[in-house]
Amino acid sequence: MHCIRAFIGKRDIISTFANNWMKANSIMLAQGFAMIFLTNDLYDDVVELADSILDIDFSKFFDYLSPSIYELLLQESRSGKLVYIETDYFGGVGRQSAILFEKGVIKIQPHKTETCWDEKTYSFNHKPEGDKAINIVLKELGVYKDDGKDEFDSIGLGNYRNMDKS
Repeated sequence: MHCIRAFIGKRDIISTFANNWMKANSIMLAQGFAMIFLTNDLYDDVVELADSILDIDFSKFFDYLSPSIYELLLQESRSGKLVYIETDYFGGVGRQSAILFEKGVIKIQPHKTETCWDEKTYSFNHKPEGDKAINIVLKELGVYKDDGKDEFDSIGLGNYRNMDKS
């Protein structure tokens, strides 16, 4: 199982972000990065305080990227790159989504990767093929691959299976 919602950026960007929101707790990652889980408490605070009326819809990619979270990403990315991710996997099957903001605008449009089990080939298939959504934005964020790992595992995201571990 892997089920998280998180903001990821350089440690200084995440530190400033965490200081701006009482319910935001930063978690240090490798390579000088950090993340903040989008917990239910943080989500509720953002929606209540931002109360955005923007007409945006990212539901094709994300479950929690509401207009208020979108405004938060615009605001918190003014001083640098900020990624938002969602994962939802069980037994290797599921999906991941990612988007990257920089200087108050979307730098990389939303990406989504779905992973399915193929009974004919007895293997996992990814749609679309190629780099997975989160790795695409992490690469642009500045994450580099460690030997034998992708960007996701190189900064340690595989260690966080759910948002209870912080």
